[in-house]
Amino acid sequence: MARVLITALEPLPGTVGDGSADAARILAETWQGSAEIVARDLAPAYTEASRRLRASVAKHLPDAVILVATHEGASGVAIERLAVNLDDARVADAHGSQPVDAPVVAGAPAGLWTTLPAREILEALEARSLPATLSVNAGSGLANHVFYVLQRELAEWGVPSGLVRLPPTVASASGALTLPVEVLAEALRTVVETVMGEQPAPAQPVAAEPAFDPEATQPFLMPIQEPIAEPVPERAPAAAPLTVAPTLAPREPASLPPAAGRPEAPPAPALVPPWEPTSGEVPAYQPQVAAPERPAPAAQEPTAKDPAKAPDKSAPRHPTWDEIISGKHSG
Repeated sequence: MARVLITALEPLPGTVGDGSADAARILAETWQGSAEIVARDLAPAYTEASRRLRASVAKHLPDAVILVATHEGASGVAIERLAVNLDDARVADAHGSQPVDAPVVAGAPAGLWTTLPAREILEALEARSLPATLSVNAGSGLANHVFYVLQRELAEWGVPSGLVRLPPTVASASGALTLPVEVLAEALRTVVETVMGEQPAPAQPVAAEPAFDPEATQPFLMPIQEPIAEPVPERAPAAAPLTVAPTLAPREPASLPPAAGRPEAPPAPALVPPWEPTSGEVPAYQPQVAAPERPAPAAQEPTAKDPAKAPDKSAPRHPTWDEIISGKHSG
């Protein structure tokens, strides 16, 4: 995986509106490209910034290095093209150092060119309507000092490297250009995509709304994803079938006397005479026709001896077998 090192100079004490370090951090946190973004801050001091830069390059071995700094009077995102071998600071750094008319590296070339695709970066920024310019050199201050050290260290590496200076987020003078830190982060994103050949995701086209047709009906204007189920008319719940439990007539025990007002049971069938025992014929069984209902006889007072065993004269008596054999049964 390709790796891009972004080093940003921290603001000097008392400086307002320096958003370079914040823009680099936002880019590293929101980056979704194929390359890896490593963001490192550099102390705003000549010696310390150069030391941290060399250490970060040696540790991460990046495929591209972009140095970011803030320029108060910038008219846009400036792509610096030349690092000058000269330190002539107008203000002191965070450690109180303020070199004047001193070389960055004694005996080194007077200038080193950027290896970033400056013209392509400019066109990519302008394509996104971001203010951008090409600058000849970065002056002779702290940003130029670190820029020269970077180009000299990577001269034999053959990796793209250079300085990009951003406008401040808060104006320090009337009429100066300011950009929000989020816009600065998008500008750095464009720089990284151009350097690494990343293709930004194409914007999704917005589907145009169909023209209104007054003759069209509403169902045709609204796309139907699923068929609409027709409403089913509600039906009254079916009444539960009535279940009639069979009524069984109560059965009275045979040993109990008949209840008052209820007719007596029909008498048992009897053999029909005449019948002769010597004829050899077997008497035929004929059931006796039940007599018409008649009111129950008045209750008789039981005898004094045994009321329960008083004979019932109204019921027919069956002949015994002895009577049948002897012929004594007269019917």
